[in-house]
Amino acid sequence: MGYDMTIVQERDQAEKDAIAAAIAHVETLPAPHTLPAGEERDAAEKARKAGWDACNKADRSYFRLNIWGMSRCCDVMAALGMLTSEDAPKFPRLEEFGLTDWPENPDDYEGEERAKAEAELTDGGRRFLAAVEAVLAFEPVPVQGIPSGKFSTNDGWLVTPAQCGAAVAAWQAQPDDVRARVEGEAEWWARWIAYLEYAQGRGGFRVY
Repeated sequence: MGYDMTIVQERDQAEKDAIAAAIAHVETLPAPHTLPAGEERDAAEKARKAGWDACNKADRSYFRLNIWGMSRCCDVMAALGMLTSEDAPKFPRLEEFGLTDWPENPDDYEGEERAKAEAELTDGGRRFLAAVEAVLAFEPVPVQGIPSGKFSTNDGWLVTPAQCGAAVAAWQAQPDDVRARVEGEAEWWARWIAYLEYAQGRGGFRVY
C-alpha cells in the first residue's frame, strides 16, 4: 500500500513523448532472467533499473510514496513549515441529498462508461458529489501550506495550486545548510519539490 499522486491536468504531448521514449528504451534492454547468473545478469538488472528510473523521471505528472515514505515526507514537511494542521470539513451525508446509495462518480470513468454514469446521476447525486468535492478540495485562507490531513488517506484529496505554491515557498525560505541536509538524507526530495512546482501550474494534484 502507498500513496499515488496524480496531477490534475492531462499530460501534455511533450511529457507523453518523453514517457514513451523512456519505455521504448527499456524494452530494448535484455531481460535479466534470460541471462546466466553472473556479471552479465547483474549489469542487465542495473540497466533495467536505470531505465525504469528514467521512466519515472519522464512522468512528471505522477509521484508515488509507500507508507513509510509518506510518513517520512510528512515529518520533513512539517518540520519545514510546509504543512498546516487545519481539519477538513465533515463529509456530507447521503440522506442530506435524499440518497440511500453512494452515486458513481463520472470522473472515475472515460468514454461510454463516463457518459453512462453521468446519465444515471440524479440531481441529488450531482449535488452530493459536488459537496464531496468541496471537502476534498478544501482550502483554508490564508493558504500557508498543505493541510496534513490530505496525506493521511487515499480518498482523492485535491492539493490545490495555492497549497503547492505555499509549500514550495516554505521550502525555498529555508537556509542553504538545511536544504542541503534534507536533500542529502532523502534522494527523492529534489524530485518531490520539482513535482510540487510542476503541480502548482497544472491544477494541483490528487492523492489516491
